[in-house]
Amino acid sequence: MRLHNAIKALILISVTLQMPLLYAQSATFKINTSLEKKSISPLIYGYNAYADGTNRTGWNNQGGLAALQSLNLASRRLGGNSMTSFNWENGVTNSGDDWCNSSNAAVSAATGAGDPSQTSGLAYYTPGAGLINFHDQSLTLNTYSLLQLPAAGKLPKDIINLYPPATCKGSDLWQSAAGPSNIDTARWLDIVNDKPTTVDALSTSPSLADNVVYIDEELNFLIQQYGNAANSRGIKGYELDNEPDLWHHWADVNNGSGTHYNLYPNLTTVGDVFQRNIALATTVKRMDATAQTYGPALSGYLGLFSLWAVWDGVQSHQPADWANYNVEPFATNNTGDRYRYNGMTLANAYLSSMKQASQTANQRLLDVFSFHYYPQASYTPIDRVQAARSLWDANYVEPTWITQTGNGFTDGRGLQIVPKLKQAIADFYPDTKLAITEYDFGGRDDISGAIAQADALGIFGKQGLYLATYFGDAEGFIASGFKIFRNYDGNKSVFPEISVQAISSNNANGAVYAAVSAADPNTLHIIAINRLVTSLSSSFQITNPTSFKTAQVWGVSGTSTAITARTGVSNIASNKFSYRLPASSVMHFVLTP
Repeated sequence: MRLHNAIKALILISVTLQMPLLYAQSATFKINTSLEKKSISPLIYGYNAYADGTNRTGWNNQGGLAALQSLNLASRRLGGNSMTSFNWENGVTNSGDDWCNSSNAAVSAATGAGDPSQTSGLAYYTPGAGLINFHDQSLTLNTYSLLQLPAAGKLPKDIINLYPPATCKGSDLWQSAAGPSNIDTARWLDIVNDKPTTVDALSTSPSLADNVVYIDEELNFLIQQYGNAANSRGIKGYELDNEPDLWHHWADVNNGSGTHYNLYPNLTTVGDVFQRNIALATTVKRMDATAQTYGPALSGYLGLFSLWAVWDGVQSHQPADWANYNVEPFATNNTGDRYRYNGMTLANAYLSSMKQASQTANQRLLDVFSFHYYPQASYTPIDRVQAARSLWDANYVEPTWITQTGNGFTDGRGLQIVPKLKQAIADFYPDTKLAITEYDFGGRDDISGAIAQADALGIFGKQGLYLATYFGDAEGFIASGFKIFRNYDGNKSVFPEISVQAISSNNANGAVYAAVSAADPNTLHIIAINRLVTSLSSSFQITNPTSFKTAQVWGVSGTSTAITARTGVSNIASNKFSYRLPASSVMHFVLTP
């Protein structure tokens, strides 16, 4: 989940420079349907269930069933800070520093499981009620379910304050009576991945009195309910907890010491996070060898860099064992090129650790490397429309502390997060897939939100991501950004599944993405983005065996979130045509012979 920049920054002052778009108002888009052909994973069109700010529950979340169906998405994640402490046995979660450290019914209620019982002791909900609601909704929507499992070590036992005040920062409500500590240890339960055979067989009606929550029992419950991941109804993927870099770090003077410092009382170390991921992945694969595992779900660049780093005004503080990992081959893969991974050393160490553990276990323990992306420069429309370029573009140097010379990260170079992580995967654990399980560029109520969202989806497909799940309100202009790919004509017509080469002569002005379908290779889809607040003169030059004659066009621009049919193209000659893209717009062209 998005936190204040000060938590994620190595320095106290984050520099944000305003970069006026003083660019020539034109761009040439070149498309070659024979080059750079690759499959686009449909799972990049996904969202985080119940991750909105409106307190709507069940189907009402994200605007309701009809709204979700109109987005025509392909994946859903149940994850976030509250899932780190979700007790599947009775539906209780602890919100940590996000919400007064209160134990409440936030996750279960949000899924539509209703209000918690006040008369059944600890049995606030039947076992797995929230999980069943989540996955049943996924089945209705025909989407892939990614479910986050807990790994930090403790879970809440009961509900202490169901509705803590909105102004709760600094007012911890974990314990019911005043005392010297915020932590009432009697209300924590231990997580045990594998239930001992000396206890009892795995049960779908777990004991609420044994002070233990078994993860293999949770997995068994879901498998008994839906079958394993190979089954058409089964849950396909499990994420190995969430943002361990923010569980508990050195106290930051402005933003505290992490999200779950009560649940995880010691400062987080690299080795402990790795071992918890390995142990949980081993349990998942033992219970369901067909399920996919995702990890480590780091919160952003600083997590990829060193798990966590906090500047106290005098010096930097990092995990106690960071020196064991900030070494070769993790730093540069023995190449001496300190920018080979743009400083994302922790990612390399994690991949290497998971590979070694997989070799020992004689099975792959990590299927998908996952991380979160909340751009540091997307708080104004000017920055927002450029922000997604940090995911790939070497020529885009975002105006933030990460790229600032002298801070020890990219030193004036573009971030290129996705290509750098793909290089890390190739070097340290080949064939691992890549996912962004939380991201948000903002702009729900502004056309810049549609531009950033569409740009991100185009990048995900072009760069070969396996899964991406947006975190926030999938409404307004965010919905427009999804629909331009997944329902551009109101009939759930989609951008097709085979990406082809598409190059913009000026990425600061506009972006371009192109794809064809195996079922209809003679139809070409192009999505063109105008980042400028003025119209953009664009020239399209297409290399393709078939000569295209006409193009239908749909787009979103201005102040309306509606995607509407626009003036088409009827004068395509030699596979070339010109089109003036409206100011601040996203256009979907469908070209036919």
